[in-house]
Order: sequence, then C-alpha cells, then structure tokens
Amino acid sequence: MKWLASTLVLLVACGSDSKPAPAGDDGDPPPDAPPGVCDGVPEGGACNAAGTEVTRCADGAPMTETCETGCVVVGGVASCGGPAVCDGVGPLGRCEGDVLRRCDGAPSVVDCAAGGMICGYRDDTAGYACLASTGAHRVAGTITWEDRPLSPGMLGAPITSPARGTMVAVVDDSTNAQLATVSAADDGTYVAHYAAQSSTRVRVVAYSRSRAELRPARVRDTAGYLHAVGSTAFEAGASSSVDIHVTAASTAGGAWNALDNAITAMDWLRAHGTTPITPVYIYWQSTTASGSYYQGGSNALHLDGDDGFDDVVALHELGHYVQDEYSDSDNPGGAHDGSPADPRLAWGEGGATWFALALRQVPYYIDWSIGGGWSVELEQRVHAASPSGTMSQNVSEWMVAEVLWDITDSATDGADAIDGGAPSVWKVLVGYVISPQRRDRGRAGLDLVEFLDGWFVEHGMASCSSMRALLRTQYGFPYDLAGPAGACP
Repeated sequence: MKWLASTLVLLVACGSDSKPAPAGDDGDPPPDAPPGVCDGVPEGGACNAAGTEVTRCADGAPMTETCETGCVVVGGVASCGGPAVCDGVGPLGRCEGDVLRRCDGAPSVVDCAAGGMICGYRDDTAGYACLASTGAHRVAGTITWEDRPLSPGMLGAPITSPARGTMVAVVDDSTNAQLATVSAADDGTYVAHYAAQSSTRVRVVAYSRSRAELRPARVRDTAGYLHAVGSTAFEAGASSSVDIHVTAASTAGGAWNALDNAITAMDWLRAHGTTPITPVYIYWQSTTASGSYYQGGSNALHLDGDDGFDDVVALHELGHYVQDEYSDSDNPGGAHDGSPADPRLAWGEGGATWFALALRQVPYYIDWSIGGGWSVELEQRVHAASPSGTMSQNVSEWMVAEVLWDITDSATDGADAIDGGAPSVWKVLVGYVISPQRRDRGRAGLDLVEFLDGWFVEHGMASCSSMRALLRTQYGFPYDLAGPAGACP
C-alpha cells in the first residue's frame, strides 16, 4: 500500500518599517494581487465528501491529492490516511481522549466532543463510538503482555506487546459484579465508563478473551476458567488511568500469547474473505503436560504447558480448526513424527503446518520445550516420496507442508519456480477441496492429490511445467498430471 505525501512550503511575508520598492522605470504600479482562489479551503485542508481526496491551499492555489487509503482529519489537519493511521486501531476502533478513530471501513477520525458527546464503548458489535454523556465514571489505560519471540531451539527475552482485543472489565471489589466490559484496541488501550457510588471500591481486570464478534476467541485454564489479571482496588472515580501488564513469567503469561495467535489467525481469515468467524476455545495452563492437540467438532484446542509461547504449535493447532470449519480434512488421527504415514494424516498435519507457515512467513516448524525443543526447516530440506510408488503411497507430513509452502512463497526463495501466494492456495482449500466435484484419485479420502487436482481446476494449466518439476523432480512424487482439469502437455 503506497503512502502518498506532499510537502508544502508556505511563504509568509513579514511586515517592516521600510518603504515598498519603487515601481519600474516606466512608472507603472505593481500588479494587483490574484483573486482568492483558495476561498473555502480551511487552513488545515479538507477532505471531500467521499473521503477519497484531500484539498489544501499551496502557494495561493488549491492542490488536490487522491488518497489510496482514505482522507482523515486529525487536529484540524486533513491528510491521506496511510498505514500509520490504522496502526493499533483494530476492528472495534479506538478512543484517544474524546477523539474516535475507526478503520473497519474507510479510515475516519471524529472529534466526539465537537458534537457534545464522549468517546466510549457501545457494545461488542459496534465497538467504540461517539456516545451521549451519562455522567458515569471513566477509567482508561493500556493492557500489555510479554511475548517470548521464538527461534529454532530457544525462546527470546521478553518483549512488551499490546494485548490487542483483550476483554477488560471494571469490577466491584466487594461483590465481583462487572460494572462495565469493553475490548482493548489493537494498541492495548481501552476506555470504560461505569456507574457506581463514589465510595465503591472497584478494580480493572483483563481477561484472556476477545469479545469482538470478528475475533471470537477464548483462552481458558484446564478447569474451564478464563485467565485473569487485575489491578489493585481503588475508589470509583478516584482513578482515571489504570494499566495492566501480564509478565511472561506469570502463570497467565502464555494465555495472552495464545490469544494473540488466535486473533492473528482470525484476522488472516477475514483478510482472505472468510466470514463469519466461528468461535475457538483454547485450553492452556502452565502446569499441564498432556501434549498439544485439536479436538475436532468442538472448536477446542489444547496446548501443552510449555507450548504457551510456541507460536508455530499454536498456529498449527489453529490450522486444524481452520480445516474443520472452513476447508476439509479426513485425518484419521494418531501419532505422527514426520515419517511416511497414511496420506490422509499427512495431508491433515501438513496442511495445518502450512497454515502456520503462511501466517508467520517463516519456513520452520519450531517446538520449544524446557529440555531445549526441536525444529524442522521446510524450505531447503526435502522429505521426498518414492518415485516408483503410486499416488496413494504413504508420505511425510513435512513433504505436504513443503509442497504447499513452495507453491505459496516467492519463486526466488527456493528451488521451485511457482509463485502462487497464500490467496491462491486458500482458493483451492475453500473451493475444489470442499466442492461436490472433488473426486478421489489417491488414497480414499482427502490427501495431497486432491489438492493438486484442485490447483489446476481453480487456476488452469499454466503452471504445468513448474508443477511437474516441483512434484516429480524435487519431491519424487508421481503425481498424474492428467486430472479433472485436463491433461498437462
């Protein structure tokens, strides 16, 4: 997305006591000043009614600029809304004092106070909006958590991150009644208005849940309770600013990482045209040691205690949720270690790993553990099939992930010559893969063969030579390039 900017140089004449310069030798007076061609253009510029153009006055003449990302007015200054305009906002908007910022459509900034209103949280559908003032108490602040960046074999030092989308509540300290519930914006900031007697003691609590209908995710402990981190209690109205910070070392640290991964996955789905987003339930507790797995049919995934900061593991399990809800898998389940296995299992596990790679844009499967963990490189390393086998042969889940990644990434990033991109792969996963036209040509049930058939059905035969080289030469997989879309030349 391009950022269009203009630099304006304003020349301002300063008064002085000196006499004006004389006219020319012919004695003619200086020419009259040009007419006011900028009449009607505010000093800070203006957006057109459609919010697609900004007009400013430059050197005495109006200048109009087309805005690729919409025109916004902030502090009386109109400008094209570039990427920074929407940073940290999220689908439910954000309040900056009583200034409302929204980016769920064309970027917009509204000064609620100019209309005699306040900026506050309406509900989980509308999010932040300009509201009529009720005289309720107001509390605002920022919710943050500590991430542990992942690299092969280790977790990095804690880095503070905004708790985007997290549920925030104002709670009566004596009764535990919730007086207000809101969602944090993507920069972690929140604003809550609540009614209570001035003598009432309240506290602010952050929960490991996103209440937004566009991001319906919850992270619970093994007993089924949301993780929660609260502030100290204070008298209602006595404190207008309360921040909460969730440390990585706390028993709740991994819960916010899991929630952030779920939000990343759901935002990716929406960006690729998938709606509505169905709820997902993540179970994590720092003390559990039952492994990580997805529970099909209930949209529930369970993360092992030391997988709290394993982004790839979490996104892999979310990949199973994506298969379950939006695509398809005939994965019979069971143990798997990357060695050749039932091609339906290889498809289910390799496809879920592709989802993690596509979101992270890093071709590594990484599983950290207290003992050190392990990783698999999936760009240069090849887990080949048997060229003399059939299309229904057992294959490695790593090979499935590698093939999908090679189709997705840039053709210059590896030995493959295909530059398909994630949207092209996704089109097959939500198209041919789940269509009644799909037919088995490999093992009975969904496996890599049906995806490859779908690739040609959805995208035509232009990639025949590149796909032949990728599958047969690089991976030794004897795919028959004469499928339901036709035969490759």
